[in-house]
Amino acid sequence: MKIPTLSVLTLIFSMVLIAWKNPNIKGASNSEFENAVLTEDTAKSLIYHKVNDYDLWKKAFDEFQPVRESNGELSYEVGLLDDKPNTVYVLSTWKSKDHYNRFKETRVLKDKMNEAGVSEAPTFLYLNKLEGSKYLENKITGIIYHEVEDYDKWKRVFNDFERTRKEFKEVSYEVGTINEDSKWIYVMNQWDSVKDYKTFVEDAKLKEAMNRAGVIGKPVFLVFNPKEKG
Repeated sequence: MKIPTLSVLTLIFSMVLIAWKNPNIKGASNSEFENAVLTEDTAKSLIYHKVNDYDLWKKAFDEFQPVRESNGELSYEVGLLDDKPNTVYVLSTWKSKDHYNRFKETRVLKDKMNEAGVSEAPTFLYLNKLEGSKYLENKITGIIYHEVEDYDKWKRVFNDFERTRKEFKEVSYEVGTINEDSKWIYVMNQWDSVKDYKTFVEDAKLKEAMNRAGVIGKPVFLVFNPKEKG
């Protein structure tokens, strides 16, 4: 594969960073969660992107810790996404939604990503948890996110699907909205093994349930392979 010259690569990367890759934020509201109270548990974000070299990226990430903490980061988990080569994720909690939003827009963050060898526009997801069971340690964690026609319609199907999820050995779950848009939903599930997770997401029952629930477009499936927590 032919590698672009440094100047061309830098120009392309700078242009890409201008338009962060985010689900469309429409400011929609829904009666079920518009009065939800923001807690420390809900001030959570997921950022993922490809990197040229994990060790190079991790060095820059570690050096950036004082900046992250001064901007309100409370905890983090970093790792690689399963089945997505060289794709790094950072799952963080924050003092507040405003702390996260300010951090995401800082020029120094974009400069540090450039230094760290980030090779594509990052995906920024603000995860507003609405409900869920207890998060368990040492389990396989996966996240599914997608757009829906209507939250209430989707949630009814999701609730009806609980017995099926348990049959596929789901051990915990978390449901919420993304970037404060009621039509963008995430589900974070936990499993005992990657095999259990893949059996679930590849089964026709899940696809049929999503169709009934009014899922729009192709869902994104991610599996976390954590390397460090702090």
